[in-house]
Amino acid sequence: MRQVVIVGGGYTGVCLAVQLVRQSSVPLSITLVEPREHLGQGQAYSTQDPDHRLNAPTYVHSAVPQDAWHFTRWCVAQGLMGPDSPDPAALRPDGAHYMRRAEFGRYLQETLQAHAQGAANGCHITHHRGEAVAAQRSGSGWQVQTRAVSGVDAVLTADMLLLATGNPRMRLPPVFAPTLASHPEVVSNALDHARLRAVNPQARVLLLGSGLTALDALATLLRQGHQGPIVVISRRGLRPRPQGPVLPVVAQLHIPEVLTSLPGRILLDRLANPVPEFLKQAGQPPTVRALLRALRVRVAQVQAEGLSWTTAFDELRDCLWQLWPQLPTAEKQRFLKRLRIWYDVHRFRSVPHTDDLVQQAQARGQLAFWSARVQAVQPAPVGQGLQVDLSRQGAAVPAQPEVFDAVINCTGLDTAAGIADNPLLVGLLAQGLLRPDACALGLDVDSQCCAIDRTGQAQPDLRVLGPATLGTFGDPIGALYIGGHVHRVMPDVLRVLISRPASA
Repeated sequence: MRQVVIVGGGYTGVCLAVQLVRQSSVPLSITLVEPREHLGQGQAYSTQDPDHRLNAPTYVHSAVPQDAWHFTRWCVAQGLMGPDSPDPAALRPDGAHYMRRAEFGRYLQETLQAHAQGAANGCHITHHRGEAVAAQRSGSGWQVQTRAVSGVDAVLTADMLLLATGNPRMRLPPVFAPTLASHPEVVSNALDHARLRAVNPQARVLLLGSGLTALDALATLLRQGHQGPIVVISRRGLRPRPQGPVLPVVAQLHIPEVLTSLPGRILLDRLANPVPEFLKQAGQPPTVRALLRALRVRVAQVQAEGLSWTTAFDELRDCLWQLWPQLPTAEKQRFLKRLRIWYDVHRFRSVPHTDDLVQQAQARGQLAFWSARVQAVQPAPVGQGLQVDLSRQGAAVPAQPEVFDAVINCTGLDTAAGIADNPLLVGLLAQGLLRPDACALGLDVDSQCCAIDRTGQAQPDLRVLGPATLGTFGDPIGALYIGGHVHRVMPDVLRVLISRPASA
């Protein structure tokens, strides 16, 4: 039986395991290496905070990419949609349901369990609870060393190694001295909900970063009745745009007859569409300036037709995985330096529930978004709290000290730094079996997600999927896009596996 080891048990790892079972024509022994007790939860879906919701409607999320409505049907079966839902706030006026992220984590776990044993093709899935710390080639396969959460360390044998290491842990910016990580007023990880709930309701709070992680932290603070002033800083002082309107059919998704009439591949087909004509006009190879110009023209066109700007932006977003590899490295770096922040605030849109809370807090003067950078952080010279020296953008004055009662790190997820923290990836890099991508955002892979080694050779039995492929595909983040890549490369993954002799 061919053996597959998947390192990482979050969304990417679960999606890989499910697709292997669903698409393989031969028996496979699939092992997911993940230290968490429950698979499918990772950083994003392990939250139990009821205010942390998926930032898109149900149909954008599925563990089965070829069935866009798989999660929606699960929600209907669980009684989570419709007039008698235990979570009526999930339903928005436009008919879209924004489910709690904890529910999606439960769905992933149950979907994986349904595929784990008894598949008609003889495949089975095992959870090895531990951390993969090293891997070496052994004959025609792999030996993967693991450190057990409890019990005995192990060495796993694999014919193919799939790296689905997901998002790295959050870390404090370098301006924080290492000793401040344990400071009682510093929340170094905004996903640490226990620490967030312990923040004094009267505290003056500083949030570092203004992306979706910051909005999650704001949702937690505001919903629990925080009364003190809150300042959110980022380089440009921007925050994510709210989700746009949805199609009218979305209001009827809780009706089984409607669900069964909708094509399951609708989202996969959208991602597989050719690059739109308006973007092809940006030239070959395209430049960032030409793409931006084409996008602006297209936005004006769709708005003149009475549609939202999101229509044009989403056309770009959905084909970025095809466009990004065409860009010369210098153009990619130009985008990262000048436009990425603008792309992100339009791409990663806020949950309407959270956007409502944020706008209300701004309207009453409790919440402010500043364009600023942190120059230094130290304990306040008098009393408790922290003194933060802030350089406000556009101000022709030195950094000004501000005192905050609590500082919460929401600076996002640094993929490259996360690789440096991962002993398995560090070891594979040292062996030359992996190499950084040209922009040093993650790991270099080819179009089929085969890892590129130090000499530039693709390795069909070593694949990388998920956020670590950011430098290759430009935007491989989010369930829809990760699932799309998994489904797209699965035929080649299985072709390579089936061509190998079965293990004993």
